[in-house]
Amino acid sequence: MPGFSITYWKQKNLLLHRRWPWHLLFWTGYGLFRFWLYYITIKYYPRIFLEYMLLSEIIFAGFTYFTVWLYKRLFEFKKYLIYFSVGSFSWLLYLYSRTVFQFYYLKNEPRFRGNTFLDILVNNITFVIACFLFITACKYFKDGYIRQQFEAEKQQQQLMAEVNNLKSQIAPHFLFNTLNNLYGLAVDKSDKLPDLMLRLSDLLRHSLYETQKPFVSINDEINVLKSYIKLESVRLEDNLELEFDNTIPADAPYQIAPLILIVFMENAFKHSRFVQSSAVKIYINTTLENDWFSLTIKNNYNKEKATSENGIGLTNVKRRLELLYPNHQHQLTITEDTIFYTIDLQIQLVRKFK
Repeated sequence: MPGFSITYWKQKNLLLHRRWPWHLLFWTGYGLFRFWLYYITIKYYPRIFLEYMLLSEIIFAGFTYFTVWLYKRLFEFKKYLIYFSVGSFSWLLYLYSRTVFQFYYLKNEPRFRGNTFLDILVNNITFVIACFLFITACKYFKDGYIRQQFEAEKQQQQLMAEVNNLKSQIAPHFLFNTLNNLYGLAVDKSDKLPDLMLRLSDLLRHSLYETQKPFVSINDEINVLKSYIKLESVRLEDNLELEFDNTIPADAPYQIAPLILIVFMENAFKHSRFVQSSAVKIYINTTLENDWFSLTIKNNYNKEKATSENGIGLTNVKRRLELLYPNHQHQLTITEDTIFYTIDLQIQLVRKFK
């Protein structure tokens, strides 16, 4: 599959940035179209008929490229009436010149003498006009395909720029919230501070290097969640009741966008600042079924104070999910009652190739 993807990308890139593959495709199709006529000529007619056909193909090629030149100067500027008028006249001129050449080249051939000039003209008018329209259609659809692909590529680049911008906001947002938590410990000169700083350093190192990749291993992302839990566990100690049920196999061959899950974990611990009468309760479950990853985080919270918080992190991650996992490739459900705030997230992952 990865080899197929690379080959397809190279072929597509060649069609977008090179003209010769399109010309090769057209003339190959034309050659196949004319193959049977050439076969009949070689098998049942004298050699001079084959010579005439080959020489007349030069005239055909000349008028073909004249039509392409005409298309660029008239059709692309929406001068349709002039284009079809001049184009039709030029192909009638092609038919006339080819017929004159035919009578000149085959004048001594007994098998040709029964044809009249007018009969050849009348019998071939429909064919040459059809050739003109077919060449026009080929040029129209080729240009339309290239234009469509460039527009899609431009939109993709704009989306990736937005994703990268959103991704670059994660580390500052995460650092700001974590430093707020560490500030109180620093004021109290808590012994927890050195260990917290080391764990924070590890998480920031991960965010610095892993966010440069479009995707990371699902287990690497789960390990980031575990590291963050350890960081917060040191801060909360006995005031934390946490359960983390992770059933994802260690060799799971799937990848996920980096740091797209930590916001939900951070949000759960952020709510803990408002829980005063009881311990912080957080329940986490991660599963993998085929290529669908599921994350459930349930935490207690103070509804009145939590709703006044500015959810920049959640807004950010929702937009990233829309961009990276569109068209029903993810589902995010957020529910809340008087005690618990619950996030259910499903993402269709991409397989990791070696």
